Amino acid sequence: MASQAFAQSVLVHIQGEEGSREAYFADILVVMDRTPVDKLFGPMRVKQLETTVVYESPDKPEFSSLMLQFECVVKETFDGKNIPKQPAFDAPVKVRIGEFSWKLRREDLKDEKLPAGDWRTSSSPVLLKLQKIACNDDVLRSAIIKTAKAKDNGEIFRSEIPKIGLPSDLQLVGAQNAADQLDFAWSVLWSGATRPDPSGKWSRRPTKKETEEYQAKMAQIQKQYDQLVAGIKPQLEANLKHMDAEFTFHEIAADIRGGRKLSRNETHMLAVWEGKAEQDVAAKMGAPIVSSAGNLHFLSYGQEFDNRVIVGNRQGAVWEEGLYEHCNVQYVLHPDDKNVFRVADVRIWASSNRMGQVVFACDGLLEVPH
Repeated sequence: MASQAFAQSVLVHIQGEEGSREAYFADILVVMDRTPVDKLFGPMRVKQLETTVVYESPDKPEFSSLMLQFECVVKETFDGKNIPKQPAFDAPVKVRIGEFSWKLRREDLKDEKLPAGDWRTSSSPVLLKLQKIACNDDVLRSAIIKTAKAKDNGEIFRSEIPKIGLPSDLQLVGAQNAADQLDFAWSVLWSGATRPDPSGKWSRRPTKKETEEYQAKMAQIQKQYDQLVAGIKPQLEANLKHMDAEFTFHEIAADIRGGRKLSRNETHMLAVWEGKAEQDVAAKMGAPIVSSAGNLHFLSYGQEFDNRVIVGNRQGAVWEEGLYEHCNVQYVLHPDDKNVFRVADVRIWASSNRMGQVVFACDGLLEVPH
């Protein structure tokens, strides 16, 4: 079992009888969004999960490195409306093999590219698990953060993942790549089994020169790894703390909004302004009207458009013509863990003396940060 906080891959699934077993590993920290541009505002996203399958059977490769792409139902919509229902945990999934997949041939230990595949629907137990990981990478990151904060308590991770339909016995491992996962399978999972070796490179005793070269290479790799860890670990710990603070502030902001139904413009503004500091607002929008209540600050901006005129006719009738609009934008800020006030909500009020959308008054008020 690897250190929970720094493990990168998870042993997802083992299947098959002795002699033809398969072990599935997934890289849980690198989930890529492969949604086509024309589908970005739709109800589905495409998430890619790097998956390694290690094979015991002599009739199969040493391993396959698959860029598995899954369709994922969105958890939030762009306008905050019509959020689709998440499928049941046992619902079939749509999956395809993505580009840049490859395998390591057993006969000569050479790599070979694998073609990308078409979309298909599957109820395979292993694909159901892998889809849960790909589509809920935010939950897994949160689980790893909580585990790290609890002094590497693996029970935290195992108690979090059933919330997204994963079994609690998923094992985090320290294997960082396909070669490490191959070694883990044969040295741990299938220890003592006869390993197919058509290339002759696994069973024959290495020469003295090969051993020395290998030891020197491993020493160099270990040195590079130690240097890398020494540099990365403090930054990773800082990143975990920052991510935790961001999750906490996001929850606070949601509480402040209190489930208020957002307009389309409010949804767009929150997408770019949530978490921005008070000075960011002032730098872009200029000097606001400032007020406060409790631990909240309010930065308000407003303007009007008015070209109304009074007109009349020869019969003495008088009436008003023209357009009147007003628009007010208010940024609600709450202090974060460092007592820096940051945007938690954006509230917009706009009205007009005519039916329809306000056209002119909000011009210049609905801006994005620098």
